[in-house]
Amino acid sequence: MKKKIILTIIVASFLTFFIYKHVYHEKINIVTLGDGISTGETAYDVTGYSFNDYLRDYYEENQTVEEYITEFSRKGETTETLKTKISNNYTLESTNTKIQQAIAEAKILTIAIGMDELNQKNLKSKQIDQYLENIDKILTVIRIYNNKAIFLIGLYPTSSLNKEKVREINQRLKELCAKHQVTYIDIENISENQEYFFDSNSYYLNYKGHRYISEQIQSFL
Repeated sequence: MKKKIILTIIVASFLTFFIYKHVYHEKINIVTLGDGISTGETAYDVTGYSFNDYLRDYYEENQTVEEYITEFSRKGETTETLKTKISNNYTLESTNTKIQQAIAEAKILTIAIGMDELNQKNLKSKQIDQYLENIDKILTVIRIYNNKAIFLIGLYPTSSLNKEKVREINQRLKELCAKHQVTYIDIENISENQEYFFDSNSYYLNYKGHRYISEQIQSFL
């Protein structure tokens, strides 16, 4: 009789574990910060499917995405405006969500910023230094609220932002990521594949390019 009871308990425990593993879905929050690369801006001034959307789809295959907050990203966002948003605890009017709260509750946080800010002719060294200084401050503040997975997307060369400058900036971004224990996503070579772009005159990516970035992030998950 005792053996039957023990066997029943073992079987019940196994079934409970099996059901939990195959039915239970952890609820996660994904929050995005950044510029037109983060929003999925295209060469035609419309918003397409971004790498963040692909990342959400990836998670929804096995887990429940409770909140997917992309409204803190916008075309033309700079490190200065993002830094101000966070320090002033910017609130979304549509949902009354505060950025500090969203950051704190995010299990996955992506940051893609700099392509809009730095793609300008005659870019000065002091502008690059200010950009990197702002990134350092942004990551410092974000780490106060969030100790989970943060992904910073690197830059890639364009007609206005040459390889030498990109390599210099990305190296310093990698150092900042190491300092703040943030995962750096290297996409420096993405501009070598024209299949990732709608138009050779625009640095904005197409859906293939965004899917590529998402895959690079997924490789760390």
